[in-house]
Amino acid sequence: LVVKRSFTLVPGKNGTSWYHFVLAPFYSMGLVHATKKRKIISWSVSIGVAGIVAAVKRFPYPWRNIVDAGVVVGLTWGSLSILLIYIKSWMIGQPPLQIDAALPTA
Repeated sequence: LVVKRSFTLVPGKNGTSWYHFVLAPFYSMGLVHATKKRKIISWSVSIGVAGIVAAVKRFPYPWRNIVDAGVVVGLTWGSLSILLIYIKSWMIGQPPLQIDAALPTA
């Protein structure tokens, strides 16, 4: 989704306005200029992650470090997958076809 939506950031196309470029990270995550369903899902995930972070901060010594190690592994895996999908899309010159960008119709 992030790669597909980042490829839609073309000036004057897909209903892209100047503020979409200013809010590009939020745009790519589907937090702005998205379908209602995508906005609900994206905001729920973001708020849920913030809640989990707040809860994990209160964990005692060994458990917090174990969770932190898992977060490092997960973020590394996710970042590499986004990077590889972006490189592949950039090399073939088109965004991933099988993924819906969840852009609003009007």
